[in-house]
Amino acid sequence: MDVFWGILYECWVVLVESAPYVLFGFFAAGVLKALIPEEAVARHLGENNFKSVLKASLFGVPLPLCSCGVIPAAVELRKQGASKGASASFLVSVPETGVDSIAITWALLDPLMTVLRPVAAFVTAMVTGLAINRLPEEVQPASALEGKQPGCG
Repeated sequence: MDVFWGILYECWVVLVESAPYVLFGFFAAGVLKALIPEEAVARHLGENNFKSVLKASLFGVPLPLCSCGVIPAAVELRKQGASKGASASFLVSVPETGVDSIAITWALLDPLMTVLRPVAAFVTAMVTGLAINRLPEEVQPASALEGKQPGCG
């Protein structure tokens, strides 16, 4: 029973230590949401080029959305005219790190990890977005190719 209470106590300590940083992250997310209109974001992400992927990666890094919350946001960006590469870049960069995650990384880890975390998120988002941009516009499903491949009779 002592182990249970010990674990519960340590969880409480982590919660108390991290609460100010998480609250600051939520405040920063609200400020970002209030200052940046969705239409402007979609306008800058609409082209299928390096610049739109770069903007989506930079825009996505500070947003404090989880991996579940980013999916509707990325779908909405796509509906508003964002390119596939920019949408994929946004989809990768957002859940990797956010303002709240950066703040809690500072509190619980060290300054080096606090810097490396968003840098890694940006780099992986850029690579993903640029790779998606290089894919053909329409890919046929495997079922549509049946009977058309050589040697399949």
